[in-house]
Amino acid sequence: MKNSDAMSLTAALLSAAGSLVEDIQNGVVALGYGDIRPTHGFVFTRISLAGATVTEIAEHLGFTRQAASQIVDELERKGYVERRPHPDDARARLVL
Repeated sequence: MKNSDAMSLTAALLSAAGSLVEDIQNGVVALGYGDIRPTHGFVFTRISLAGATVTEIAEHLGFTRQAASQIVDELERKGYVERRPHPDDARARLVL
């Protein structure tokens, strides 16, 4: 594959991904959740099965722990998530 072909493919994939995120966001807003941002959706994806710690969320998002904690704080204030004691680690809190 030539470099120009690889660049075209990369641009097409990024455009498709951006369109998908935009369509999902528009659907979320249409359902009445205008205070949810696309980043929140990626957090929900990570915690959807069994919850996750802020550290695990940060790793999933590629963010710092502090940035992930701020997002979780925001979602907690809005009532979308809650923190509970971690069943296996007394020092950690599980975001559900």
